Amino acid sequence: MKHFGFFLTIFFLFAGGLVYGEEAVSVPSSDASSAAAQAAKDTAVPPASSSAVKESDTKPVHPAKNENPAMVLRDADGKPLPDINGKLTLEDCIRIALANSPQAVSAQLNLQNAHVNLNLAKSEFLPTVTAGASQDYTNSKMDGSSRTDHGSSDVYAQAQLSISGITDIARNVKTQQLALEQAELNVDSVKNDLIRTVKKNYYALISAVRAVAIRTQSRDLYQDQYERAAEYYRLGLRPKVDVTTAEVNLNNEELSLIRAKNLVKTASAELANSMGVTTPKTLEIEEILTFEKFEMPFDEAVQTAYANRPDVLSAHTNVRISQLKLNQAKAGFFPTFSFSAGFSKYGDDFSLDNEEARLMASVEIPIFNALKTYNGVKQAKISLENTLNTSRSLLNNVFLEVQSAYIKMQEAAESIPIAELNVEKAKENLDLARGRYNEGIGDIIELKDAEVAYTDAELSLLTARYDYASAVADLKQAMGTN
Repeated sequence: MKHFGFFLTIFFLFAGGLVYGEEAVSVPSSDASSAAAQAAKDTAVPPASSSAVKESDTKPVHPAKNENPAMVLRDADGKPLPDINGKLTLEDCIRIALANSPQAVSAQLNLQNAHVNLNLAKSEFLPTVTAGASQDYTNSKMDGSSRTDHGSSDVYAQAQLSISGITDIARNVKTQQLALEQAELNVDSVKNDLIRTVKKNYYALISAVRAVAIRTQSRDLYQDQYERAAEYYRLGLRPKVDVTTAEVNLNNEELSLIRAKNLVKTASAELANSMGVTTPKTLEIEEILTFEKFEMPFDEAVQTAYANRPDVLSAHTNVRISQLKLNQAKAGFFPTFSFSAGFSKYGDDFSLDNEEARLMASVEIPIFNALKTYNGVKQAKISLENTLNTSRSLLNNVFLEVQSAYIKMQEAAESIPIAELNVEKAKENLDLARGRYNEGIGDIIELKDAEVAYTDAELSLLTARYDYASAVADLKQAMGTN
């Protein structure tokens, strides 16, 4: 009874600790859920649910007015990210995308999972240690005899190491190491794609904003034309048709301006989406007026892509994994070695008076397994050949991507000087047509054509400049150098 009472006391204390421990854990968990829910309500950006993700990977962007130091999104360096309600630079948008985009978070989760799988594979080489204790109490009464009670206690501690198929475990560790490399390369690939997408959307938004400015300037020209035509008609210098034509031209340009403003909203939404945020407001961004000229020979660009592209490097890793699987299949023809070792101490009445040590090594030689090993090797060889073929196909596609982006970049670069010259000439022509109209020599159709030509020339120059920037972004992404 003495031993049983002691054991019962220990049990209740341990059970009570578990209950209070659960309560202690549940409170902050509830607080974290409330904070995450409030953050999602404030910004409409859903945080990732996995507890394995770092705080900087899951917290959504907060507006400055609701900024909470515990909920501010931070980048990989721990620095707070810019407020999306302020004016953003291209670098700001890229930082937000890399920290907050669902694709980036997913890639980081896959990388963490690859680390866990590698640790699990390595754990096959590690021993296990266990300890335990038991206490029993028996109270019995039989006919013709008095009541008896009996209690006993046992305790043990043991360490054990068991390795079956040492070479298979080693190959599994190597395979998981290669899988970890692929996960790291996938993070780089997602990063490159995000940077390219953010750049293109950023340039598209700048282009849309500039198009609004050009359309506004054109609308002002048509407004001035309409007012002049109306005044000339009042003075009897121009016919009524000039006033009507000028009004139609003005209304058409107003419609074009409305469409241009809507394109700004669309471009802003696409940029926000690529950054992994949602906002009903139009993003304010810094304008980029000049772009650095990209100069690299085509052959060098292709070789850079072969050396830097994450998917190319990942394809090389796939070949190594397939080779490992082939070696593992061939290992079925060879003996299998196993090893186990253990040490334990045990005793009664909570004392470790007894001990036992065990050591065993074994070898198993395959003789016949219904041709499973033979066919497994053939299957692994086919898989390796298929992997090599896929890698060759990828290199061809990479070459085509670099080539296409390079051609587009050259086309845009050659278009810019011509577009600049067209703007200059169209402006001269517009000034001449306006002077002729004001002097009563030219007609309103000539003036309208000159205004349309000038607006189109400015829009063409705008398109050429940002097509060049987008082509450079595509080329850098194709080269894996973003």
